[in-house]
Amino acid sequence: MEKPGHLIVCAECGIQVGTGHVMRCLALAQAWRRAGGDVTFLMREGLAAIEERIRAEGVLLQTLPGEGGGSPEDFDRAAIDAGCPIAVLDGYSFGASEQATLSGAGIRVLTIDDYGHASDYPVRWVLNQNAYATPEMYGRTNHNSKLLLGPAYALLRDEFSPWIGWKRAIPDRARKILITIGGSDPDNASEQILQSLALLKSSPEDSPGDSEAILVVGSGNPHLPSLQAAVDLCPVPVRVMRNVQNMPALMAWADLAIAGAGVTSYELCYMGLPSMLLIVAENQRRTAERLSELGMAVNAGTSREFRAGWFAGELRALMESSERRAAMSGCARELVDGLGSERVRAALIDRELKLRSVRENDCQLLFEWAQDPVVRAASFHSAAISWEEHSHWFAERMQDPQSVIYIGENAAGEPVGVVRFQIKGESAVLSVNVALRFRGEGWGRELILFSTRDLVRANSAQRVDAFVKPENQASVRLFEASGFQRKEKERIAGQDALLFTWECRTGTHAG
Repeated sequence: MEKPGHLIVCAECGIQVGTGHVMRCLALAQAWRRAGGDVTFLMREGLAAIEERIRAEGVLLQTLPGEGGGSPEDFDRAAIDAGCPIAVLDGYSFGASEQATLSGAGIRVLTIDDYGHASDYPVRWVLNQNAYATPEMYGRTNHNSKLLLGPAYALLRDEFSPWIGWKRAIPDRARKILITIGGSDPDNASEQILQSLALLKSSPEDSPGDSEAILVVGSGNPHLPSLQAAVDLCPVPVRVMRNVQNMPALMAWADLAIAGAGVTSYELCYMGLPSMLLIVAENQRRTAERLSELGMAVNAGTSREFRAGWFAGELRALMESSERRAAMSGCARELVDGLGSERVRAALIDRELKLRSVRENDCQLLFEWAQDPVVRAASFHSAAISWEEHSHWFAERMQDPQSVIYIGENAAGEPVGVVRFQIKGESAVLSVNVALRFRGEGWGRELILFSTRDLVRANSAQRVDAFVKPENQASVRLFEASGFQRKEKERIAGQDALLFTWECRTGTHAG
């Protein structure tokens, strides 16, 4: 199975630009390493907590001097010296010149962008994960540049993966509020939000104390003393948390969130958490506006023009409408499925996969694939299959709501294989077949990875089992590479079988 090789990531980070660039690059690095590749991170020195986080992932970190150094040219030189075939650029200082330098050195470049800031994009790939991204923003790319646009490519870190099958409950009234404005919160919007919580009373009998809040304070926030004073005065009980390592657990605990409209917006969508999005920096404006237009969040305006009375009214209305919050949650989960990092990783190695449900006219295709001698030998029911038998089986599967069949197609729309699940309660049994002409190229892992995650997100199954003949070492290696754990042996149709299992273990949310 082809492995992805060595990736070098150049990410901006600092007090002025925050940590968002690094965090989303870290998500891509995790997916790259999970597929067997190596990653080197290049960033300016100076943020010890971020450097520690990167090293904890097993990623090689190379820092450039923070004072008077670490220019875009320094990043280019270091990336070229590293000799990696693919480079990732994430930062507003990486313009057309830096991209062209790396591309001219024979390096395939992925530029992660938010608003089309460069004069040109002479690179192999352009990624804009935002809901407002359109091809028209990138008319200045090379003719062979690949555009990866929209929240399907949202880069979420590994801590979100266990929550892929989690189903959010929507209470009649929201009482648990998560406040997370970002790493530095330059306008101290957190304090203004705390002060507005005192205005939540809608009647003399109503008490803001019926609610509770968690305030996440970023590592670069300089306002901790005043925030603590605001917490002490706030009629709503507030817990202050710093250096949070498990944001998904807090998002699962909360009934709604008040957040900066940065990369966190797409994490909130994935978790289906109804949110009010505050524009803390100008580059967040279009995210807040677009997610509001789509009915997935409330645009709370800018932190510099914060109006406590209006804000409290909007917050109270959202807290009291379970129907509105349920609609927001459902739309948001549809927008972000948590597989963006894997999609980007697959695009970088020319192995993009699109899943679709099986159709009536796929009967002949599946029959031809099932007739393959290799497939018959790997099956626990290896006798030849007649067209009549196959047609009857196919018709039954199409009518069975517990039978889920995906056809995987490559970027050219060619079918590369099929994955079938038979669901029983919270478990499902998987079988996979890669088309003959695509075997040995890594498509089996792509098929299994994307289909299992899609299954648990849309259905009741939380565990997936696969049975393999002991002599079928190709399938053994495939399931091991796909994150399945080998379990005890079993007997299938009177034959020895190796059981491989993948489980979606939902994390524990904050109490």
